[in-house]
Amino acid sequence: MLCIMPLAKNEVNCIVAWNEGKDAAFLMQWSGIRYVYPITEEQITGRLNTSDGADYKIFSIKLDERLIGTIELMRIDLKAKRASVGRFLLDPALTGNGYGTKALKQFVKSVFNETPVTTLDLTVFDFNKSAIRCYEKTGFIKASETVRPNGWIAIQMEIKRKT
Repeated sequence: MLCIMPLAKNEVNCIVAWNEGKDAAFLMQWSGIRYVYPITEEQITGRLNTSDGADYKIFSIKLDERLIGTIELMRIDLKAKRASVGRFLLDPALTGNGYGTKALKQFVKSVFNETPVTTLDLTVFDFNKSAIRCYEKTGFIKASETVRPNGWIAIQMEIKRKT
């Protein structure tokens, strides 16, 4: 059974392990400027410690009680009824098996059912084809794209709550 719940401090070591052997570009693609290469447990734990009252929430993705990924609800703006999905990471040993799409669909459903948020957005780079497929299967559509200073093409996608 797949479930999504708040990330526990004793789970951050898995995120660090999933980033081992990856370069600074991978971390930038996955986390933006929030984390500094190389990622450490202290960086993640520091964000967990300040998440009360913050505009983000960090979640774990579990399969039969085993941590298989993490995802964040960010830039939560309840007045505008918008939020962003970000820092979505799966155990690299499990990618390509449909878990990402299942987890994202469940995450989107729970955000729309449990919060006043009516629009979710995310940013993905054009070269991350597997992530784009996952987002499209979940119902996200391309809203715009921009070229970042490093030359990467960032695609903004969004999904709206069905009424």
